[in-house]
Amino acid sequence: MVTTGADELVAFLQGEAGEYLRGAVYYSPTDHEVLYLRDDLEDRYGDAELAELFAYYRDQNRKAAAVEPFDLGTDHCTVHFYDEAILFHFVQPGPSGTVITLEPEAGRDVVQFITRCLKQLHENSPQSIAAPEWLRD
Repeated sequence: MVTTGADELVAFLQGEAGEYLRGAVYYSPTDHEVLYLRDDLEDRYGDAELAELFAYYRDQNRKAAAVEPFDLGTDHCTVHFYDEAILFHFVQPGPSGTVITLEPEAGRDVVQFITRCLKQLHENSPQSIAAPEWLRD
């Protein structure tokens, strides 16, 4: 799977998150591509673990698309805070998406981070991300 703009996205994430960046992975309906995985995590997450993880996120993406309990517009990103990581799941139709993980210490200014990521994904991703109105300024 070729992901257009992957180098730009990773450079952006490294500039924004620095040492707190853990990983970034793009997934499509049938595959996933590790865009970046910090050296100390490569041994921890093998191909089987990543395949299982992205089967889970594809399923989450389908479930999120099927249920819209609020009339608030598009769900651009879900954020999960775990003991060892903050996980940003940028969902898109298909189901495809991008998962970015950071160290928990990076939790400051989460909204600003999500906004900047959406802009980068809009500009440097194979996903068809429609920029929200508030991002077009």
